[in-house]
Amino acid sequence: MWILFFKQRELMDKLNPYTASFVLAGAFMFTQSFQAAEAAGCQTLSKESLETKADPYEQAIRTAAQKYGVKHELVKAVITVESCFKKRARGSSGEKGLMQLMPATAQRFNLKSGYNPWQNIHAGTKYLSYLLERYDGDLSRTVAAYNAGEGNIRPGGKIRNPYYVSKVMNAYGKFAGAYQRTSLVTAKAEAGKEVESKSRKARKKASKATLELANAEANVLPWKEKIRGRVADASKVRTQAFTVKPGHTVYEVMRQTGVPVKRLISMNKLAMPYHLQAGQKLRLS
Repeated sequence: MWILFFKQRELMDKLNPYTASFVLAGAFMFTQSFQAAEAAGCQTLSKESLETKADPYEQAIRTAAQKYGVKHELVKAVITVESCFKKRARGSSGEKGLMQLMPATAQRFNLKSGYNPWQNIHAGTKYLSYLLERYDGDLSRTVAAYNAGEGNIRPGGKIRNPYYVSKVMNAYGKFAGAYQRTSLVTAKAEAGKEVESKSRKARKKASKATLELANAEANVLPWKEKIRGRVADASKVRTQAFTVKPGHTVYEVMRQTGVPVKRLISMNKLAMPYHLQAGQKLRLS
């Protein structure tokens, strides 16, 4: 497009200033938004191709993931869908860089330079950490809110962008070494509809099927945070305290004990970003 402009200088010279500026402005907007659009099918690439794209940012991703208690595979999966690892990507609404934070969200998480990979990754990962805490470890709604905004995704409410969630889950499956091509959100929604339409006896069977589905998901996505009621019931936890081991996050403690993240944070008076120290004792009840 730009080659055409430069080679047709005579044509551009014949245009009046208003028309010429309009053409140039349109071309500029096209090139700026095109980069973000390229990410639309990035999650369909092979695991090897995605790892190659992620490699230049590996250190920044792992550092941010450890700092904010988020799995690095999730960070990579979000970047895959948002920008396909193009650090100069720009969205049509002002989103910039690898994790494509909206301007207001970027300001909220103190992102000064959207095109700086290190700053962009840290701000985006911090936002993911905040969303994981807000949705009590519910990965599907965390991912949905990252795209649609937390104001549009209520805890336990309807997920309005299942296609986006499905793409992120697909990418995550590749980074984690397990392929997940179907939308977990769609599967859960269908299971929920069946439960609502059945009698009490059928509801009991449907609940069992839902639990089996959750366990199947956990096998496909080994790190998937198991939220309240899926795997462990907090009321059945026998131990009164939990000893933190190296690398543990509040979400890992929740996974092992069944105690909800919000309850862990409240009982132990943990401050953001909820770092845990090896040997630290956490109250469970």
